[in-house]
Amino acid sequence: MADESTVLETVRRYFEFVGADIEHAEEIYHDDAILEFPQSGERFEGVATFTEWRRQYPADPAQVRFRIRRVTARVDLAVVELSASYDGTSWMQGVQLLEFRGDKVAH
Repeated sequence: MADESTVLETVRRYFEFVGADIEHAEEIYHDDAILEFPQSGERFEGVATFTEWRRQYPADPAQVRFRIRRVTARVDLAVVELSASYDGTSWMQGVQLLEFRGDKVAH
Protein backbone atom coordinates (compact mmCIF):
# COMPACT_ATOMS: atom_id res chain seq x y z
CA MET A 1 0.00 0.00 0.00
CA ALA A 2 1.28 3.47 -0.88
CA ASP A 3 1.67 6.21 1.69
CA GLU A 4 0.05 9.65 1.39
CA SER A 5 3.19 11.32 0.04
CA THR A 6 3.39 8.73 -2.76
CA VAL A 7 -0.27 9.33 -3.62
CA LEU A 8 0.28 13.12 -3.72
CA GLU A 9 3.36 12.74 -5.94
CA THR A 10 1.46 10.45 -8.33
CA VAL A 11 -1.38 12.99 -8.62
CA ARG A 12 1.09 15.84 -9.23
CA ARG A 13 2.91 13.84 -11.91
CA TYR A 14 -0.36 12.93 -13.62
CA PHE A 15 -1.52 16.53 -13.95
CA GLU A 16 1.89 17.53 -15.22
CA PHE A 17 1.46 15.27 -18.26
CA VAL A 18 -2.27 14.64 -18.76
CA GLY A 19 -2.87 17.34 -21.38
CA ALA A 20 0.45 17.14 -23.20
CA ASP A 21 1.68 13.53 -23.08
CA ILE A 22 -1.11 10.95 -22.95
CA GLU A 23 1.10 7.87 -22.73
CA HIS A 24 3.22 9.36 -19.94
CA ALA A 25 0.12 10.43 -18.02
CA GLU A 26 -1.34 6.91 -18.29
CA GLU A 27 1.65 5.45 -16.40
CA ILE A 28 -0.14 6.13 -13.11
CA TYR A 29 -2.80 3.50 -13.87
CA HIS A 30 -2.82 -0.27 -13.40
CA ASP A 31 -3.31 -2.04 -16.75
CA ASP A 32 -6.78 -3.17 -15.61
CA ALA A 33 -7.83 0.24 -14.27
CA ILE A 34 -11.35 1.56 -14.80
CA LEU A 35 -12.13 5.13 -15.87
CA GLU A 36 -15.70 6.32 -15.33
CA PHE A 37 -17.58 9.54 -15.97
CA PRO A 38 -20.77 9.32 -13.87
CA GLN A 39 -22.24 12.47 -15.41
CA SER A 40 -22.23 10.96 -18.94
CA GLY A 41 -22.33 7.25 -18.12
CA GLU A 42 -19.08 6.55 -19.98
CA ARG A 43 -16.99 3.67 -18.64
CA PHE A 44 -13.64 2.44 -19.91
CA GLU A 45 -12.07 -0.80 -18.70
CA GLY A 46 -8.31 -1.14 -19.12
CA VAL A 47 -5.72 1.55 -19.76
CA ALA A 48 -5.53 0.77 -23.48
CA THR A 49 -9.22 1.65 -23.95
CA PHE A 50 -9.08 5.04 -22.27
CA THR A 51 -5.72 5.91 -23.75
CA GLU A 52 -7.25 5.41 -27.19
CA TRP A 53 -10.32 7.45 -26.17
CA ARG A 54 -8.05 10.30 -25.06
CA ARG A 55 -6.13 10.19 -28.36
CA GLN A 56 -9.41 10.66 -30.24
CA TYR A 57 -10.80 13.35 -27.92
CA PRO A 58 -11.66 16.41 -30.02
CA ALA A 59 -9.95 18.98 -27.77
CA ASP A 60 -6.49 20.12 -28.81
CA PRO A 61 -4.08 18.69 -26.18
CA ALA A 62 -1.99 21.87 -26.39
CA GLN A 63 -5.03 23.85 -25.13
CA VAL A 64 -5.98 21.58 -22.22
CA ARG A 65 -5.22 23.19 -18.87
CA PHE A 66 -5.94 22.26 -15.27
CA ARG A 67 -5.92 24.38 -12.14
CA ILE A 68 -5.69 22.26 -9.03
CA ARG A 69 -7.56 23.83 -6.14
CA ARG A 70 -7.01 21.14 -3.54
CA VAL A 71 -5.88 17.55 -3.22
CA THR A 72 -6.96 15.46 -0.26
CA ALA A 73 -5.04 12.20 -0.13
CA ARG A 74 -5.15 9.02 1.90
CA VAL A 75 -3.23 5.82 1.29
CA ASP A 76 -5.85 4.45 -1.12
CA LEU A 77 -7.78 7.52 -2.33
CA ALA A 78 -7.11 11.01 -3.65
CA VAL A 79 -9.82 13.62 -4.11
CA VAL A 80 -8.77 16.34 -6.55
CA GLU A 81 -10.77 19.57 -6.76
CA LEU A 82 -9.94 21.33 -10.01
CA SER A 83 -10.88 23.62 -12.83
CA ALA A 84 -10.39 22.46 -16.41
CA SER A 85 -10.22 24.36 -19.68
CA TYR A 86 -10.24 22.75 -23.11
CA ASP A 87 -9.92 25.97 -25.10
CA GLY A 88 -7.72 28.09 -22.83
CA THR A 89 -10.50 30.58 -22.04
CA SER A 90 -13.60 28.96 -20.48
CA TRP A 91 -13.22 27.00 -17.25
CA MET A 92 -15.32 24.21 -15.74
CA GLN A 93 -15.24 23.06 -12.12
CA GLY A 94 -14.74 19.40 -11.35
CA VAL A 95 -13.79 16.73 -8.87
CA GLN A 96 -11.68 13.70 -9.66
CA LEU A 97 -11.67 10.64 -7.41
CA LEU A 98 -8.62 8.41 -7.78
CA GLU A 99 -8.77 5.04 -6.02
CA PHE A 100 -5.32 3.55 -5.49
CA ARG A 101 -4.22 -0.07 -5.33
CA GLY A 102 -0.65 0.11 -4.11
CA ASP A 103 1.16 2.98 -5.84
CA LYS A 104 -1.05 3.10 -8.97
CA VAL A 105 -4.63 4.12 -9.74
CA ALA A 106 -7.13 1.28 -10.05
CA HIS A 107 -10.35 3.27 -10.56
